[in-house]
Amino acid sequence: MVRRPLAAVLVTMLGRARIESFVERGLCVLPGAFTARQAAAARDRVWRRMAEKAGILRDDPATWPPGYDIEERLHTPEVLACFTGQVAAAVEELLGPGRWRGERSWGFWPVNFAHGADRPYGVPPYGWHVDGNWFRHTIDAPRQGLLLIGLFSDIEPRGGGTIVSEGSHRRAARVLAARPEGMTHLELFDAVLAEPIGNFREITGSAGDVVLGHPLLFHTRGYKHTGPPRFISNTETGLREPLRLDRADGSPYSILEQSIRAALSGPPPVFTDPLHCRF
Repeated sequence: MVRRPLAAVLVTMLGRARIESFVERGLCVLPGAFTARQAAAARDRVWRRMAEKAGILRDDPATWPPGYDIEERLHTPEVLACFTGQVAAAVEELLGPGRWRGERSWGFWPVNFAHGADRPYGVPPYGWHVDGNWFRHTIDAPRQGLLLIGLFSDIEPRGGGTIVSEGSHRRAARVLAARPEGMTHLELFDAVLAEPIGNFREITGSAGDVVLGHPLLFHTRGYKHTGPPRFISNTETGLREPLRLDRADGSPYSILEQSIRAALSGPPPVFTDPLHCRF
């Protein structure tokens, strides 16, 4: 891996290796950010909400669709308890002290029961996107903040984990920098995916792990060939104001800002095992 120098930062929660992974690859992992018991309590609440909304019953697999998304934040005690101080400290370390809006809740729950179980296992060539269909994408957009993925169940290999394209955030940053007027969701997808992407990684881990992803990291839902239903939450960690990529006043750049500056000043990403993908 080619390492680019980072500006001086006060490394506390994550450590330099994780920060360098975030800048170069577009993500890092905070293991055990909440407990397996906390994850199970939150998972129980998601099961109850799926029953209320769609008649999806834990004890009746006949009611399980291949996948189901709860597109809402769940402001219940057992869910809120999983947004621990450790998670908040890691978010603030990447976004900058006082720059995060600070909402400590988990939202958007894509549950994977059997997505792609009828297909040969591999990297899905479709569904590739970045989050944020509710705003116009610009290089300094404050709305998303991070791609924050909380694992609320254990996810083993081939267990339906999110698939990410490491380094794709660097191509996306370069595309957006060339379009200062901004881009719609689909315009951004078309531009980034006009050429193959690669460096694919399946997100696996234990209930309670949290993935801190770059907001421009392309990802898709993985095929699920094994294990019980997969529970994760993708959460917006919005900023108080737009990113600043030219801090002429000498104020410190956040790690997120440094990552975008590195993407624009360095070479374009090189992808192993490239694949033509689409939304």
